Amino acid sequence: MSLVSNLEHEYDKVKLRVHGLYTRLDMAWKKLISDLEPEEYQAIVSLLQRGHDQAQYVLAHGELPTDEPVVPWELSHGLSILHIGNATALPQSEEELQTQVLKDGSLLGCRKWELLDLMWSESLLKWIENLRRHAPFATTPALMKMDSDVTLAIAGDWGTGPFDTHAPAVAVATQMQLGAPDFTIHLGDVYYAGTNSEEGVDMVGWPQGRQGSFTLNSNHEMYSGAHGYFKELAKRFPQQQGTSYFALYNDDWLVIGLDTAYASKPLNLYMDGTLNQPQIDWMKGLPQRKKIMVLSHHQGFDIGGKNKTALYQPVCDALGREPDYWYWGHLHNGICYAAQGGLHARCVGHGAIPYGDASELDGIPQVLWSESKNAKDEAYPDRVLNGYVKVRLVGENIEETFIGEDGSVRWSSN
Repeated sequence: MSLVSNLEHEYDKVKLRVHGLYTRLDMAWKKLISDLEPEEYQAIVSLLQRGHDQAQYVLAHGELPTDEPVVPWELSHGLSILHIGNATALPQSEEELQTQVLKDGSLLGCRKWELLDLMWSESLLKWIENLRRHAPFATTPALMKMDSDVTLAIAGDWGTGPFDTHAPAVAVATQMQLGAPDFTIHLGDVYYAGTNSEEGVDMVGWPQGRQGSFTLNSNHEMYSGAHGYFKELAKRFPQQQGTSYFALYNDDWLVIGLDTAYASKPLNLYMDGTLNQPQIDWMKGLPQRKKIMVLSHHQGFDIGGKNKTALYQPVCDALGREPDYWYWGHLHNGICYAAQGGLHARCVGHGAIPYGDASELDGIPQVLWSESKNAKDEAYPDRVLNGYVKVRLVGENIEETFIGEDGSVRWSSN
């Protein structure tokens, strides 16, 4: 099959998938609204309207409005797909909209994984289907001992699987394996919506640590009610004991992996991190150590490191103090922040999703480093390197190394 014929074949498959998505969305929406109270229906329609208006604003002005919270991009196409009101259809192809890089590094375009990719509506579909149907929350967290000299490989937002003719996730996984870590930890997000099939396919290549591997819950897993996520735990992450939070420890360090998505607000599509009471109670009873590291999907600071999120204080309260280190994903960037108080914060959300250079981070004193090296990807010319962070704990000391998909050292604390 020629290259042109292959591309046409792939395009036909995408069209069929999108058509099926439209049909399923329509059916799910009709079923949901029959069960909703009037105020619930209006709240959801209002949210869809805000998502549509946000996209229209960015298309017109080139950036997000600064006077209102960002609405999840998964909602952007919802109003027009569901034929609610007189919503104007947004661009759906590269011919209609050439990709541009927003100041936070997001790629505004219609290609796979870009902000107006039609398939993000899979998240909307699963959110609608599972709004009132969540998997049971398991409360048997693992407490596992580590060696005094231990290496962790941490990647966030990795769950794209291979896509098209190139595969940043595969390249990142290869680099993680080359680092021979004792533990590998995924900070969450399997796309588009953490379904059973997506978890089964997109997590196949996750690199296993020599002593174990862990994965966190996230907003995308919650779109499917976390059903796919908890099934995946039993298949590939047995050390977690079927539970979405865990802890590793040695004589000097306590490493805590948190589920910040399960208790998050569904009507904000689980975008803001929250702790539930079982985790808070468990955190308060964990063994005390000189150094504490927190791992979560949702962030403790905004992207520029200037403002703390609503998650920050509950985590500190449950621990009884600030953690020494905190690694999160959720934002598709690689960022190291300057120490604030006793906390060293890192964003490791650049495991696989294509993203560009975040210009808004330039010159910000709170930001020590952010990824800006172009990946030289012909399919995504504006894409910068995806990657992960390698963390070695030796006694009380820590060595951090951000490694790009090409194997280059992007930032190091040494």
